[in-house]
Amino acid sequence: MNAAVILAAGESTRMGFPKLLAEVKDKPLLQVIIDKVQPHFDELAVVLGSDNEVLSDNINFYNSTILINENWEEGIISSLRTALYYFQSIKEIKNLIVFLGDQPEVNEEVIKIFKETSEDVLISQYRYKLNYPISIPRQYWSKLELLTNDEETENITSDDDFDMIHYFVSSEINFKKVNFNFLGPTDYNEEKDF
Repeated sequence: MNAAVILAAGESTRMGFPKLLAEVKDKPLLQVIIDKVQPHFDELAVVLGSDNEVLSDNINFYNSTILINENWEEGIISSLRTALYYFQSIKEIKNLIVFLGDQPEVNEEVIKIFKETSEDVLISQYRYKLNYPISIPRQYWSKLELLTNDEETENITSDDDFDMIHYFVSSEINFKKVNFNFLGPTDYNEEKDF
């Protein structure tokens, strides 16, 4: 069995209000992604942090588990650790599928493919760019739980925050790209897809 986690703990300083409450198709941004992911997984957790009280009051989490990341200022790695600690105790979980709270465009076809169990790390590729969701098999969880956003990840990140995709690409962990090409008839201006 696979589980899913939606990472939604970050602070939205540039917008002046919680970004995850911004309206997308008449729903809060976080609600859109929960509505898409929740029906596909028996076990879903949502990691909240900075605006957890406001989000808890305005979002329908259904039967999802809400995890509070008290160290949200540390960045995405602390949210991932929060989820991994929680799911370690559920032995039936073989893979953890990681979604971002500000990823409302994730396609149902993508979610269905990531529901399948894999022994490799799976990273979504849309056209030429690696992105989320990412599927992480249980065998790699203990290594990720030990990572922090300081000197341990200094050589594998490109900025001040832990970059999970960069981590897997630059580490010795085997990963596979899952290529998705959802091009419309006019969506080919910048790069060729042939």
